[in-house]
Amino acid sequence: MKKTKLILVALVALILMSFVAEKFIVIRMPEDKMNYHWQNLSGIKQVVGNSDLPHRQVVYIIQSIDSLQKDIQATASLDSTSSQTFKK
Repeated sequence: MKKTKLILVALVALILMSFVAEKFIVIRMPEDKMNYHWQNLSGIKQVVGNSDLPHRQVVYIIQSIDSLQKDIQATASLDSTSSQTFKK
């Protein structure tokens, strides 16, 4: 009975901590592929900036892309020691 309570308390604590803990997503891709997508995002910003969309929508889209690029730039790291090959 005592073991059951201990296991139950530990399980509840683990479940509660999983909601509090930060979760990270790591995306690994070759540098040339990252540069390709970065250029695409920049191209989308230019197309949207020259479009006939309402100003508020254009600002929202451009700010969203800028935010994504800023976060990528702040957290991206180059792993030159990786021997893993990537498949298409």
